[in-house]
Amino acid sequence: MNTPTSLPDRFFLGGNSSPVCSLGGPTSLLGFKTRGLGPSEPRREVKTNSDDAKSDTYERDFLGGDLAVTAFADLSFDLPLKVLRDSNIHAHAFACAGSLTKLTENSFRDFSFQKYKDSFRSSAGFGLIVPTKLFRMEVNYCYILRQHEHDRAKTGVQFSFSSP
Repeated sequence: MNTPTSLPDRFFLGGNSSPVCSLGGPTSLLGFKTRGLGPSEPRREVKTNSDDAKSDTYERDFLGGDLAVTAFADLSFDLPLKVLRDSNIHAHAFACAGSLTKLTENSFRDFSFQKYKDSFRSSAGFGLIVPTKLFRMEVNYCYILRQHEHDRAKTGVQFSFSSP
């Protein structure tokens, strides 16, 4: 508990791949960028092409965590047009939530259930699912319900492709 977890052993959350397919699985949180949430630290100062000193932006490295919890709810339904039903194209509404925390390097001493509960991020939305023989395509509109200061999340349309 006093030493850091090695990078391959850490959990990372985020990404717009479908939580119901094998590629994204339980680490997906729709609306959040891949490895776009959880414990982070400043990386470096990045200068933009502008001469304005106020245009500097700071990027962060997302460190991953030792304890990850995600939840995903999905309600799929057929669309009213017969041609879409015959093609197996359907729609869905979803909600997802998750949290990631660090427990090593003595961070477990500050861990409490209330802090962990408050660290959850969430999103909801709806989308269109187009299955083909080669892949499954999803076009989703994601609305970020809750995010933290340094999370990389975006409300809007996202596309994802997965195995059929």
